[in-house]
Amino acid sequence: MPALRVPIVSFIRGVGDTVRKEFAASSSPAGKLFRSGGLQFVDVPLPQLPGNKQDAGYEEHQHHEDLLEPRWDLTPEQHKIVEQAEVVVMDSHTGGPVFLDPDTNLPSDKRHILDNVRWVQGTYAGVEMYLNLLPKADTEPKPEQLPQFKLTRGGGVMPKIMAQYVFGYVTLVERMLLEAKEFQNKREFARMELVNYRSASSVTVGILGLGDIGQGVGKMLRTAGYNVVGFKRHTSPKEAANLSFCADRITTDLDDVLSCSDYIVSVLPSTNATRYVLNEKNLQQCRERSPVFINIGRGDVISEKTLVDALDSGILSRAVLDVFEQEPLPRVSALWSHPSVHLTPHVSGKVFPENVGPVLLTNFNHYLRGEPLEFAVDWTKGY
Repeated sequence: MPALRVPIVSFIRGVGDTVRKEFAASSSPAGKLFRSGGLQFVDVPLPQLPGNKQDAGYEEHQHHEDLLEPRWDLTPEQHKIVEQAEVVVMDSHTGGPVFLDPDTNLPSDKRHILDNVRWVQGTYAGVEMYLNLLPKADTEPKPEQLPQFKLTRGGGVMPKIMAQYVFGYVTLVERMLLEAKEFQNKREFARMELVNYRSASSVTVGILGLGDIGQGVGKMLRTAGYNVVGFKRHTSPKEAANLSFCADRITTDLDDVLSCSDYIVSVLPSTNATRYVLNEKNLQQCRERSPVFINIGRGDVISEKTLVDALDSGILSRAVLDVFEQEPLPRVSALWSHPSVHLTPHVSGKVFPENVGPVLLTNFNHYLRGEPLEFAVDWTKGY
């Protein structure tokens, strides 16, 4: 029986080596298959896509100028491996364009090279590069109109590192570390001013979105002693009990979360149901507590104008933003110079090479057994 050869198409340096080490060390069926030579992971060059500037890391690793036509420089052997592949490991920045718009993003002689793929394992949590290329329709599409391959996110990779980002900023604000620096610059030993911080148990953090990343954020904050309220569009008493490790309380009432929180952390994806879910009307619920808004999900959960107005009016006290309605953030944006805004350029989460192997190994064992894959994307829900 010929070996199952899996192309790895990623700008993450060293990911192929770490995947092979993960499988070589595993006693699972997938690990045994790999050690027997029946499963191989083959590093394949990235295709060069015209005008693909979605991700800074992608640009850094591509090293090519804007192209008028796509390129994918493969050796004959690499071409054969990709053409025969049932499973591919691929970044979404590449996968979305080449799978869902091959006529634009693949050379004419390679537009059918991915036709045999049944499962794509992504490296990141976000899948907008696929979803944005799905046909737009007013009604729910029929199954045959949706992609016919399975897509799994890089789930389990981001929760801890993105939770560190949120925890860092909550600590920065709660322990008045920014103010401490100002006193330092003035050479003032301002102990009385800086010792007057709140206990974590008196602070409530509302988390919008309790997927794996939201759960990671909630778990870290609860461990530090904060009260956590989680928002999910749909939940049940059983699910709420299962998520008690990351939230003291879970609700489907967004207004409830907005009104009781000292921090509002959005981990929401960009879907039809979440775009601009925060608006001038429901943000009025924040007026009494004037919370800090932290966004590590997607920028279109709120419009820039609505956000700036909420800050200027005191409905929100600060905003910590890693994602934006438009990326890269335009130089003319008011957010750059707003005194109540702290921003970073979409860096709260990062995939390290060693992060990809564990989720791939777990899913490969499911795949070999014919079991459902973890972190599978529901094309109709958008996550």
